[in-house]
Amino acid sequence: MKASFVIVNYNRKNELNITISKTNELINNKTAEYEIIVVDNASADGSAEMVKTTFPDVVLIENPINTGAPAWNLGFEKAKGDYFIIIDDDSHIEAGLEEALQYMAMRPKIGVLALNILTGPYTSAGWNMKEEKNIIGFIGCGAILRRETYEKIGGYADWIFLYVNEWELGLRCTNAGYNVQYFHNCKVVHRTSSTHRSTKRLDVYVTKHELAIIYKYFPNRQWEYMSRVTLNNLKRMIRAKEFKRVWYTIIGLKDFWKMKSTLVYTPASKQRIEYSYS
Repeated sequence: MKASFVIVNYNRKNELNITISKTNELINNKTAEYEIIVVDNASADGSAEMVKTTFPDVVLIENPINTGAPAWNLGFEKAKGDYFIIIDDDSHIEAGLEEALQYMAMRPKIGVLALNILTGPYTSAGWNMKEEKNIIGFIGCGAILRRETYEKIGGYADWIFLYVNEWELGLRCTNAGYNVQYFHNCKVVHRTSSTHRSTKRLDVYVTKHELAIIYKYFPNRQWEYMSRVTLNNLKRMIRAKEFKRVWYTIIGLKDFWKMKSTLVYTPASKQRIEYSYS
C-alpha cells in the first residue's frame, strides 16, 4: 500500500466528519493505494460511533484513555502504507499529495516531509526555502512520515502529551541520519477548531516540553539554551503586555522542574544538527 492517513481525534465529531470526507474526495476511491486510520482518544461526543456508521471503510482504533499526541503511534502501528500521512481531526490536504509522495520516493534520506500549511495558528507562510534545505521541526497538522524512519526511531515521544512533539521527533529523525524537509506544493488547510484549545494549556505545555527537549538532547549546553528560551518567551509576552501568559510560562517552568528527573540524557549529534541548519 502506498500511504496511510493517520488522524487522531478528541471530541471533534463534526470536524472529523469533514476531514474524513475531504480525504475520501482527495484519494478518490483508491482503496488499494490508500487507507484512512482514525485513533479516537476516548471521545465522549459520539465520534467513534459516527466513524463506524458513516465511514465503515475507515480503520477505527478506540483508545480507552486520552493519551494526547502519542496516540498517533497506535495508528502508525496498524498502518499498512509505505508512508504515514499525519493530519489533525480539523485539517485536510487540499492538493499536491501525489507530488509530495513522489518527491519522497525519489529522496530516500527524507524521513519527514513538512507540508505547506495554509491556514491556522501556525502556517508555513514565509517558509519559501531553497529546495531540499534541511530543517528540524514541522507543523503536525500536515506532514508525511516514512515508514522506514518510523521503524527505526519510533513515533511521537510518549512523555510529551501535546505541543512541541514535532520538534522532538524531528531531532530524532535528524540524529538517525534522515532529513526533514519542507515541500511547498502539497497544501494543507487547517480549519482550527476552537474546541479544546486554550492559551494556558499551550503556554504551560510548550514551556515544559521545550525545556525538557533541551535538557534531554543538549546536556552540554542545557542551562544556556533553557535560559535563553525562557527569557526570550518572557520578554515577548511582557512586551505584548500578556501578563497572564507570563504566569502560564512560570507554571510550565515549574512543571518541567518536576519532570526533569525522569528524563534520560540522549545527546544529539552536533554534526547532524548543524548539517540540518546549513
